[in-house]
Amino acid sequence: MVHRSVRSGQAVAALAVVLVLCFGPAYGAGSGPETEDPLSDDLGPRPELSPAEVIRIQLEALRNNDERNRGIEVAFRFASPANRASTGPLPRFVRMIEEGPYALMLEYREAIFGAVEVRAERARQRVTLTGARARISYWFHLSRQSDAPFVGCWMTDAVYIEKVAARAA
Repeated sequence: MVHRSVRSGQAVAALAVVLVLCFGPAYGAGSGPETEDPLSDDLGPRPELSPAEVIRIQLEALRNNDERNRGIEVAFRFASPANRASTGPLPRFVRMIEEGPYALMLEYREAIFGAVEVRAERARQRVTLTGARARISYWFHLSRQSDAPFVGCWMTDAVYIEKVAARAA
């Protein structure tokens, strides 16, 4: 299993390096998601994005969340229609992220990405996030959508929590 580490002080540069290592030099040439503003109003599902890219986009958006919750909104855009039906509307999704075990996604210092497992139109990836007081692994489950307007797009169906260990402050 290959792991990549991203530290808060080197997040943008490390993300670019990881994307180049994982997906090829095209991402180092300014064409990939790492060059986009993680809170951009234009950032959303696209068929050319891989499952790993979707997860990284969501996590970078969440870590860069602002007072208007634009990071959480970006993450919600990548939630599959079925996921949105159970976690939405957006204000409910915001509360779920801010108040529960997903809150670490807003303030993590390090992310370790496991291998992406793809089977047909489904994918999953384990991501372990470390913050000041917690370390939690999350399993992202995605599916490639077959209905308009998201035909061919990978979107997150669910994120399951796997507690790793508490950390002292």
